Order: sequence, then C-alpha cells, then structure tokens
Amino acid sequence: MTEAENVNGHTKFRVDLDRAPELLAELDAVREKYLKAQDVASELATVTPPFGDEVTVDVFKKISRRAQDGAGSLFHTAQGMVGWIDGFKAAVQKAIDEHKRIDSEKWME
Repeated sequence: MTEAENVNGHTKFRVDLDRAPELLAELDAVREKYLKAQDVASELATVTPPFGDEVTVDVFKKISRRAQDGAGSLFHTAQGMVGWIDGFKAAVQKAIDEHKRIDSEKWME
C-alpha cells in the first residue's frame, strides 16, 4: 500500500492511489487509538492515591506528570501523533485529488 524511503534525512512515502481509501480508513483507526490514549492520559493524571503516605503520593504525582505534563508525556505524544496523522491524511487526499484532476484533463483531451 505504501512504501517509505529516506531522502536527505526526510521520509518520503509512495502511496498506491488505488488503495488510498483503504489507507485513509486505516489512518482513521490509528488516529482513534491515539485519541483514546489521550483519554487514558487524562484519567491517569487524576487518579487519587489509595494511601496518603509520602511515597505513594509521590509515585502518583510522578504518574500524573508522566501522563499529562508537557513534552514527552503520554498526552502530548498522542496529540503529536494525531497531528501527524491529520497531516499525512491531508497529503494523501491532496494526491488523490491531483490524480483525479490529471485523469479528468486527460479524458477531456
């Protein structure tokens, strides 16, 4: 369906446009998983420690920070992947539209 190669440190993808709708559907499914990961991160950030001792409270604070506190957190990473998927989907859709435009121009000739 897709083929990837590195060009000057950037990843370049080739998409079989006949199977592009399948790819878009798969990307939607992956995107949904990252949205669920954001929900899990939000839940983890609000879990109340079962005990009030200093060690347990400290561990739960660390879990909360790791789940939702800035760069590198589960929430932030999932958010970044949702953005990447949205950008990739837009690029695939643009390629589909361009391919259709070229095909229609050829038929008009």
